[in-house]
Amino acid sequence: MNDPAPAPQLYAPVTYELPFPRSEYETRLKRVRAEMDQAGTDATIVTIPRDFSWLTGTRVDYYCAESPQWIIVWAGEPVGVVRHLEALTHRCCSYLERWVEFPDEGPFNPFDPVLYTARALEALALAGLRIGIYLRVTPVEEFARFQEFLPRARLVDFRVERIRVRRSPAEIECIRQANQVNRSALAATIEAMDIGWSEWDLIQHLAHGHAEQLKDEYFYSAMGGTVCQVGSHMLHMHALRTPAERRAKRVAPGDGIWIEPGVFVKDYVGCMIRTAWFREPPAIVREALDATGEAFERLTRAIKPGRTSGEVDAAARRYLTDRGFDMQHRSGYMANEKWMDGGILSLTPGNPLVLQPGHVFHTPIHVFLPGIGYVGSSEQVLVTENGCEVLGDPAVCPRRLYVK
Repeated sequence: MNDPAPAPQLYAPVTYELPFPRSEYETRLKRVRAEMDQAGTDATIVTIPRDFSWLTGTRVDYYCAESPQWIIVWAGEPVGVVRHLEALTHRCCSYLERWVEFPDEGPFNPFDPVLYTARALEALALAGLRIGIYLRVTPVEEFARFQEFLPRARLVDFRVERIRVRRSPAEIECIRQANQVNRSALAATIEAMDIGWSEWDLIQHLAHGHAEQLKDEYFYSAMGGTVCQVGSHMLHMHALRTPAERRAKRVAPGDGIWIEPGVFVKDYVGCMIRTAWFREPPAIVREALDATGEAFERLTRAIKPGRTSGEVDAAARRYLTDRGFDMQHRSGYMANEKWMDGGILSLTPGNPLVLQPGHVFHTPIHVFLPGIGYVGSSEQVLVTENGCEVLGDPAVCPRRLYVK
């Protein structure tokens, strides 16, 4: 039987540019290694997609790709552990040189990089040492398998995200640019919107404004259910609504509008909240907006390096609750890569997390009014060496109640 003819080589793999200069990623890797040295960790297994993306600049969409994307960080060259299906893409859009590829196999979980990671650690003579792993999110099954394959290792908690949340100047510039573009687009939408506009019309107007300003840099706008809520929809935070439902919900006289758009520059979001009303709102709405505005000012005055998250949160929360308002949420959270990264850095009651320069928070200062919904505003703020900076030009779409 003749061997099959080799497949024709029609294309060469595409080489993708890194989002940032290579030096940015080398600096990030140095920061991780420095923290590992302080923690006495010989290697760490990076398992969170955002941490992987932050360290590599990968173009593999981690929402689309179900498979794990891991890195072994140690004193030598880092090793990527990725699914065979996406390996070529990773190789073409990252500075990493060493890769381990795992196949689709297994009756229960077809994506099982644990065995291949353990083998790589053995090959690097690291399998009997102190190995960091992110214990908050590592599944029990995976942890048990690590213990099975690495019986001599000491597995300890190590979280790259705690390093990642201190933003570099290059990252801050992306957030600042996204914030300013978002402000301008939101100001234009508030000016243009009118009775009869649907939620879908508002969202599309915002996205068009983002695209007009960013031009070739525009990638996408936030389109989720919270971006725009008209009238009775203001009662239901984070509700998923279909495009048909958004087209059907139109602004009527007397309606309030919650607007929380976001746009992305290199996956870093610029986001903010504003409240608008068509015709004169109920008096309680004006009172609530005045109160949330003052609460925000108290929050920003409290933000300083060395303060705890709990202390900063209390500055806004106490004021609002003393005024009798229902504040149902944290007063700030990290919102950068793809926006949804709020679980690791938040301003919450009693939180002992210490603020550091380079932390960036989205600060949704809003309250719930029964029978009306959520009203308030927000900004993104950067913790600086001496206090905090509200990102973007405050004269563009300032914090206030917009009455049309």
